[in-house]
Amino acid sequence: MADVVAEVELLVQDGSVSLAGPGVTAGAPEKETKELTLPGDGNDRFLDGPATRRFAVVDFDPATGAPLPPPATFVPFRSNPRSGRYVAGHGDASAGDLAINAFGTVFQTVRMFEGPDALGRRVQWAFGGEQLLVVPRAGEWANAFYDRGTRSLQFFSFDGATGARVHTALSRDVVAHECGHALLDAVVPSLYDSSTPQSVAIHEAVADLVAVVMALDSRRLREAVLARSDNSLAGESAFSSIAEEFGMARPSADGMSRRALRELRNVDTVHTLADARPHVLSTLLSAIFYDCLSGMFATRFEAEQSTDASGGSTAAAANKALGTAHIIFRRLLLRGIDYLPPGELSFADVGRATLAADRAVRPDADAGAALLRQRERLAAQFVERGLVATAADLLSPRPADLSVPPDELRRIHGSDWAAYEYVTRHRATMGIPRDVAFTVLPRVDSTKVVGPRRDGVAPVQRELILKVAWNVTEDAAGATGRTRVVPTGATVTLDWDTGECLAMVSSDVTGHQHRTERDTFLLELEQEGLLEQDDESGVAVRGDEDAGLRNSHRLLHLAGWWG
Repeated sequence: MADVVAEVELLVQDGSVSLAGPGVTAGAPEKETKELTLPGDGNDRFLDGPATRRFAVVDFDPATGAPLPPPATFVPFRSNPRSGRYVAGHGDASAGDLAINAFGTVFQTVRMFEGPDALGRRVQWAFGGEQLLVVPRAGEWANAFYDRGTRSLQFFSFDGATGARVHTALSRDVVAHECGHALLDAVVPSLYDSSTPQSVAIHEAVADLVAVVMALDSRRLREAVLARSDNSLAGESAFSSIAEEFGMARPSADGMSRRALRELRNVDTVHTLADARPHVLSTLLSAIFYDCLSGMFATRFEAEQSTDASGGSTAAAANKALGTAHIIFRRLLLRGIDYLPPGELSFADVGRATLAADRAVRPDADAGAALLRQRERLAAQFVERGLVATAADLLSPRPADLSVPPDELRRIHGSDWAAYEYVTRHRATMGIPRDVAFTVLPRVDSTKVVGPRRDGVAPVQRELILKVAWNVTEDAAGATGRTRVVPTGATVTLDWDTGECLAMVSSDVTGHQHRTERDTFLLELEQEGLLEQDDESGVAVRGDEDAGLRNSHRLLHLAGWWG
């Protein structure tokens, strides 16, 4: 049965980004038509709202907070009533535009994240339900956030420094960023309650990079950026700058004007950002990956020009190179997320997981020169920015004793008892301390495309991803408690067909440095009155004998620590 399609008009980026060439006066914000697709044989359809089984817009009267009818209407095509297009619905046309833009961007972001070139499976939301709510008119505030408790993405509006009206639901960067939070929460839910600064910052860095990947998905935006930059990613652009309209409308914390909320091109190190709050600290990690993207593009562009595959057109060669780099970068980033262990994490853990996922597809011994240079460049960035001492610190083992016969692998996937028995047998290899209880998370069966199509067939790799979590107890400084529980864990990935261990990635956040950073972070929260002793608050908790942080992601957004 044919796919079900909904046509939507989405902003290419946001109101501040023009696709016009240099010296040309920009007009109204530019849009592009996108097709959202649902499998024709599935039990799902497009409804007024917009809404599907997995995403639904909820609209409120900005003045009273009263619920309103769906702001956008699904108009079926005459030729195929199951497919159609979304148009603004009831009285306020702008409400329909906000709803369509937010819904369409969320829909595309999730499909990109779950696609065969990325995770290769449908994720389960961390809140346990099937439907993610999208609130494009959440109120008056210079903010936007994902909230697990209300199962929603909330987008606010505000008047900028120049008086111009800013709707965060009309920014592809902002919408993709917040959707990235929801998706990362689905894959690594333990990060939502982080108390380690780098662990909190990972959420922001990944969300920013998801926004970059979504911006790269627009051919029109790629062409415009390359035309303005003389076919280079070396300068500031709509890819390196996150949420331009938002950033220009709201000065930074020090009162300085800016051209975006965050800039992913920087030369910061772990030392220059030692005292930075998590949202600023996140740019250290996102800059590492943006540099990797820049290197991929430069390599591909050089190859395209040398082969003259684009008929001698430099612009065509550059756009093709960036389109290819986009696909490779998306695979690298998102598959690394899949390999992240549960619990608190460090930036180095992200580097290890990313390289482990890449090597699981093609080990160094089988990789070509270009791929080896790509890995070396990524590892070098972690070293140069002070996150690890040497590139060897980013290597993850592939313990042979974790491999299993294929029949046992299937039992591990389907049986909790078999999974616990497997982990118990190998707890020393996985680094689980003696006499510490552990939890085996639901195993993940994922099939991913691992190379270009040949003769119409794309090569795939099917993996079983097993994650095991446990807690360690550490001394805590100050009034946050005498001891503190820190969640940690490991991820083991097995080849579904052979049972071979493809990778084991463990967290490294129990060392002295990260413990000191947690002390400083929690004390700062306490000094600003952001720690609650009431366990029923659902925001943050602190006990007499142990201290832990709940909902830290939401807490920092509500406290204005995000920008």
